[in-house]
Amino acid sequence: MRTAHKRFLLILTLCFAVTLLPMFLLNLALVNATLGNTDKVALASAWQQQTKGVTYAPTLSDTHLFKTLRLDDRLPEIDTVVMGSSTALAITADMFPGRKVYNYAQTGHGLTSVLDEANYLLAHAPQIKTLVIPLDWSIGFVYEYAPPNPIDLSRAANTLPRAPQQVPWLSRAADALSYPRMAGLMEMLKASAHTPDPLQTFSGYFRDDGGAVYTCSDGAPAKDYDIVHRGTCTGFRYDGSATFASSSRVSDAHALIAAATASNSKYYQNLSSRKGVPDAALLQRLAEFAERARAQDVEVLLFMPPLLPNMEQEFSRHRELGPYLRTTQNGLHAWADAQHLFLFDAGRSEDFGCDSNEFLDEHHAASSCYAKIYTALWRAYPNRKD
Repeated sequence: MRTAHKRFLLILTLCFAVTLLPMFLLNLALVNATLGNTDKVALASAWQQQTKGVTYAPTLSDTHLFKTLRLDDRLPEIDTVVMGSSTALAITADMFPGRKVYNYAQTGHGLTSVLDEANYLLAHAPQIKTLVIPLDWSIGFVYEYAPPNPIDLSRAANTLPRAPQQVPWLSRAADALSYPRMAGLMEMLKASAHTPDPLQTFSGYFRDDGGAVYTCSDGAPAKDYDIVHRGTCTGFRYDGSATFASSSRVSDAHALIAAATASNSKYYQNLSSRKGVPDAALLQRLAEFAERARAQDVEVLLFMPPLLPNMEQEFSRHRELGPYLRTTQNGLHAWADAQHLFLFDAGRSEDFGCDSNEFLDEHHAASSCYAKIYTALWRAYPNRKD
């Protein structure tokens, strides 16, 4: 029996060495060339500034440097900045009639970090007259406080000579074994096989700074500086919004909503950990910022991002979570009224005509949903110019 077990393990090891190991090593080489590579981020930013096309800079999980370089380039020509986390990434400039907009939202960006950046803009960008800030309860940002952390968003501060960011080996290995990386490698192999010189084409992925320029379905030029999602027009548009082109849409909303209300979900934990009470110190920070903005004739537009249709309604009916959610909503609206701030609640996306196939997951809406929401927002906006 032991001999049989040893034989099985040997065969398994050989199979891994012949199949998965070479793919892992190839992906690891690609990961080493992209993760923490600030040079490629700078190249992607420069290409987009020149062409106004769609680009993917490594990586979408850490977008601060790319977005900051792009903001610096766009500042002379804009008057409105959309801030926030990935829940706001689908907001496009054409949703703001009469305004010149850049979407500076970034992946995993909490409200405290947003306030740090908004303070910088208030002090150094007098041409900015509107700041759009989301108040996210679903991912917990309205319950989290951190003291002010002065930052510098200037190009000079973000392009100082620096060593490539050191990414831990385990993180690189996990990324190399991830499904998107493996799928991307297979696409590279298939694409290379259909060229006159497959070896030369395949090796080019490892040598070149970015892929070839191609055209998206809307006619926009595109160029990718990472292997993941190459050729799919995934990444950022010139206005800073994300295309989410390679992301699938929700197909079973009922299952996602049921999981969201389960006691082990992040939504459940975010609401219940503070019993729905927004952090008082955080709201005080935001109020003080809004007062400074008002003194400089800068309007602060607040909104609560859309959630998967019927998700918030299900939370409202929940025996435990319902009262917590109402505490959050009532608290934020009462606070906004007291501060004379406009707060638009888009949480029940179904009220604006959004469908589940316009969502990537429970709390990421696509641009088509946001277009409906902002049409309604401007109808309700007290400072709109008719």
